[in-house]
Amino acid sequence: MSSFILACTVFLEPPVVERLHKTFAKVHYHPDGVLPKEALQEADILFTEMVGVPSQITDLKAEIPNLKLIQLVCAGSEKALACPAVKNYAAQSDRSITLANASGIHVLSIPNYVVASILGAYHQLSRQIIFGAVNKRWATRAEIEITDKPYYARSPRGRTVGMLGYGALGRESARLLSCLGMNIIAANTSGSATEQTGYIIDGTGDADGSIPETYYSTKDRASFEAFLERCDVLVSSLPNTSATQYLIGPKEFDLLPKNALLINIGRGNLVKSEDLLAELNKPEGEGLFAAHVDVTDPEPLPEGHPLWSHRKATITPHLSGDTEGEYDIAVDILIANVKNLAVGERLYNAVDFVKGY
Repeated sequence: MSSFILACTVFLEPPVVERLHKTFAKVHYHPDGVLPKEALQEADILFTEMVGVPSQITDLKAEIPNLKLIQLVCAGSEKALACPAVKNYAAQSDRSITLANASGIHVLSIPNYVVASILGAYHQLSRQIIFGAVNKRWATRAEIEITDKPYYARSPRGRTVGMLGYGALGRESARLLSCLGMNIIAANTSGSATEQTGYIIDGTGDADGSIPETYYSTKDRASFEAFLERCDVLVSSLPNTSATQYLIGPKEFDLLPKNALLINIGRGNLVKSEDLLAELNKPEGEGLFAAHVDVTDPEPLPEGHPLWSHRKATITPHLSGDTEGEYDIAVDILIANVKNLAVGERLYNAVDFVKGY
């Protein structure tokens, strides 16, 4: 049992709460998000939702004096970094508290969504399903095909997938897609292979970054353009930072091979919805083949927006990561970090307060 005291504001099923009680010296469990004074004074670890620190707290050091780790239950960090208490703390030069996210929690769900989206687009499954449901009859090949040619299923084998962002989701997606015979390339800030340092579920990912045949840098314009020129499929898993906002626009779309496929499972503000719509509206053979996005700009996508019914677009309501057992994995990450904290080892998924991820 750990000697640490935990304050938890996440709603968990009773067996998971019992697991926490067996792990920590004491657990303050307040899923309503309101932590009493005793919990604030005693807690070493805060296990919390994506919003980060409860709104009642304005000064981390003064109000939670023993705090060593804020462990988020989610992979995204932007909302936690934006909450006043964390924002004020991040501005300080002397920081002893670690903010960690749950990156890796969704590797059993979102990469599957990526694979399903590619296969669904190449088989035009949504068009087949919708046509049957609306018309209640057998479709002809011409009625299914997105282009002006008779329908045929496209094979992923031999096509090049560009992973824009190569974290936990990009690596597991790459591993799965390579099994389909797809060529993998990747773009990250460094332009080179890096070790996967976050939390890794056994049997997933790409620990040494060896799957992509070539790496490109998003910080070097020439390198980034060379990356885009090769992407038959562009898969973005980028977080929301100042460097990633609207990284893809008309110029970048023009660099993609004709009839490329866009999959976005990162953040919606990678591309403006108006720019995506304009790209999908291009004449046959000049723009994207299709776009499958689980995130939009703005989010949620407004009711009645033309992307909802566009024949080349599939929009899902940011649910690709909502999966059974995800909070169990978040608790696995929490416990792994607490064990590392106790012996002075590096924590998984520590967030850089400056970079924002």
